[in-house]
Amino acid sequence: RWTSERVEAVTKKETAPLYYGMPIWSIYLCDLTGDGKPELCSSISLGSGIVDERIIVYDYANGASYELSDRGNFDYILNQQGEHLIVEKREYAKEELISSGELVYKDGCIQIVEFE
Repeated sequence: RWTSERVEAVTKKETAPLYYGMPIWSIYLCDLTGDGKPELCSSISLGSGIVDERIIVYDYANGASYELSDRGNFDYILNQQGEHLIVEKREYAKEELISSGELVYKDGCIQIVEFE
């Protein structure tokens, strides 16, 4: 279940929180890890006073989460173009786009493969 504040796994027996945001702006299902099961991929805002934009990927099948953030330096926003998840990297609290690229899972973490 997705609300503006949290993503939860809901079963007949329990409701388990997976991750939080202030708010969670988007959620995409995409198999980044290549295991045949989609991960939950979101753009979220987080913080109090100083709020930054970051990306979280939750691998529900393996109980793992990955984050792309650099608090106070850069903001990261996730969009979808066709079958690809695209990351926009901006200087913290500014509109100007620094770079963009595809979100990938490589070497045990999420990364941006920048467009040339």
